Amino acid sequence: MEAINVTTVFAAKCLAILKDAAEPIVAADMAAKLFMSGSRESQRRHVRAIVDHLRKEGSMIVASIAEGYWLTEDLDIWKDYQEKRAVDGKKILAEVSRRKKAAGCGEKGQGLLFMPAAPNRYGVD
Repeated sequence: MEAINVTTVFAAKCLAILKDAAEPIVAADMAAKLFMSGSRESQRRHVRAIVDHLRKEGSMIVASIAEGYWLTEDLDIWKDYQEKRAVDGKKILAEVSRRKKAAGCGEKGQGLLFMPAAPNRYGVD
């Protein structure tokens, strides 16, 4: 997947839209307001990259799958959001680790189901 180029123009426009918004904005609506082209998925990825850029620049942008993005000035809301993201990240890493173990990245587990068959001791299949 290619890297997304976040321009200062898109970032500034996105921030202005979030500041003026009366309610959260989903990525598809943000992409439409920014006149982005491409597939829905590429637009969503581009909006997410812009939001990540703005967060790194210090904007307190909160997100919800159901509601979309919104800008908050409440430090408590921002801290709660950041804390939840960190916990969700840890849960994802733990699940990946659990699944790797279940798949058997070694001599045990389901990983053996997908490995080429070793010759049997009689040399006959």
